[in-house]
Amino acid sequence: MSIWIPAREISITWSHDTRYWNWTQDDSCSAEVAVLESVCWMDIWKNVNLRSLPLKTSYSAYLVFKLKDDAVNLERVFASVRYVKEISEGCIDQGYTVLIDTKSCDEGAKGRYPHVRRDGWSEIQLGEFFNNLGDDGEVELRLFEKDDLKWKSGLIIRGIDIRPN
Repeated sequence: MSIWIPAREISITWSHDTRYWNWTQDDSCSAEVAVLESVCWMDIWKNVNLRSLPLKTSYSAYLVFKLKDDAVNLERVFASVRYVKEISEGCIDQGYTVLIDTKSCDEGAKGRYPHVRRDGWSEIQLGEFFNNLGDDGEVELRLFEKDDLKWKSGLIIRGIDIRPN
């Protein structure tokens, strides 16, 4: 069982302020998308209740996105998937390096790379999790960059795709 989470249902810091993010209809997918205008730090997340997923199943979560031609400073950001109860135990702002804008990356850069989907959008794995008995509460899916305060722009978010492995 896959779960699709549209952009409007994802928490995006500053998404209510059009100086930083805009919401628009994308004709290629007939969906409302979030367009990053300009932020110096970025935080995008969604908590998913594990009771809504089949038990004893391993999942991967993917951010589905496009980049505008003039996208900047999105080479390296961080992604994480973690159980919400771990966050309260002190695991803050830890994640994998993901390379969103590969055309601006150094050759051989280490991290997770995006893949182009059949529908023309790109996806990058945020991480994996296992839903054992559904009693672990919620899992947080997150993309963030809060240390490198360069202004970032040009990311278009369609949603998050959660699929069984």
